[in-house]
Amino acid sequence: MRMRTFAALVNAAIALSAAPAHAAWQNYFSKELGIAFAAPGQVQAELGTYRGAIAGPRQTVVFKSTEDNIEYRVIVMSFAQAQAEGALLLGERENFFQTNKKTLSDVFSRVGTGKTTVYGRKIIADLPMNKGRTTGAFYFTNGKLYAFEATVLPANGDYNSLAPGRFVDSIAFQLSGAAPGAVELHAPKVE
Repeated sequence: MRMRTFAALVNAAIALSAAPAHAAWQNYFSKELGIAFAAPGQVQAELGTYRGAIAGPRQTVVFKSTEDNIEYRVIVMSFAQAQAEGALLLGERENFFQTNKKTLSDVFSRVGTGKTTVYGRKIIADLPMNKGRTTGAFYFTNGKLYAFEATVLPANGDYNSLAPGRFVDSIAFQLSGAAPGAVELHAPKVE
């Protein structure tokens, strides 16, 4: 009996050591951009670019991390002078996200409650040529367009992973929604 118990403990230890390591999720916020979210791994900040027919050329602020072959990105574009065009800009960005992909899900979403509710859309799509599955959530509020994207790469292979949903569902636009101990991110200066 003792030998069986010992063998079971050894097998359990081997199974646990062979399991993939999952990085701890950390909460982040940016006062400058008015967002809070959770993501695994080390989040890096950089400038990016975006060009849309309506939006025109835009410099973007991008926060990104990669963990377990899943890429997480928060992309923020400022439209302080075009707030009245928010619905058009949001629609254009959502369409850009879906172009050349097989859309699996496209639903309305919201962040917050009451007067502070921000409405947007969540989209899940397969990338062409079996290059992965991507989940995106898109919002326009306070003169900014926000895109939250998580892409499960083929090297991960678990296209039903809950991690992308956890990422896009962690969004808060009220900084009071930032979890205690959240790390402050500083956006690079947009020119």
